[in-house]
Amino acid sequence: MSSVLKNCLHKFPLFHTLSGQHMQKIMEYAFFRKYRKGQILFMEGDPRDRIYFLLNGYIKLVSMDDDGSSQFFLYLKPYSIFPYVGLFQDKHYRFSGEAVTDVELLYLPATQFERLIQNDPHMLIHLIRIMGDKMYELEIRIQKLTQVHATDRVRQLISLLIKDIGEKTDGGGIRIPCPLTTTDLARMAGTSRETVSHVLQEYKASGKLAIKSKIITIIDPAFFAV
Repeated sequence: MSSVLKNCLHKFPLFHTLSGQHMQKIMEYAFFRKYRKGQILFMEGDPRDRIYFLLNGYIKLVSMDDDGSSQFFLYLKPYSIFPYVGLFQDKHYRFSGEAVTDVELLYLPATQFERLIQNDPHMLIHLIRIMGDKMYELEIRIQKLTQVHATDRVRQLISLLIKDIGEKTDGGGIRIPCPLTTTDLARMAGTSRETVSHVLQEYKASGKLAIKSKIITIIDPAFFAV
């Protein structure tokens, strides 16, 4: 099992060039866990004591508005590390983490992971670059979802979901593997549930996408390439 997990860790961008000796050091502190769909990994405000390495399944990070309503932030696919935000400084999680599907993951105590990173200048530089890319992506995401008309935000959102977690289908389409309701999409797009429902009905009627059991399949990916 240990050798299998080592091979899995090498698939994470941060560990692509990690030596066997360093990998063994990480495995000394790593814990393997499975979570069922709907289980909460951590809540916003909990002590930030773990760094997670997603092997299989999908995770949803959720933040809370000032009024206490939930605001979706990001979906994560396999071979994502989370949370990046707050490394070396935050004492508490800024988001809640929920298993959208059954998941398998590794986690390291946050203090141990940070210590390993700090003692490896090459990995630290690589991590800074990855974090910079992630922050840039989030900045572009916010711009796209706030600078367009409400109805266009749905199209922008689907484009982002395709990029984040889309899976190619045999028929040339793209499947969004996480179950999503109109309420989920409305919160992520920052628009009303009625607007999302209307736009999705138009897309279904025109053959742009199909929805079955809350799973969206993109039939015309080119239309959403914005």
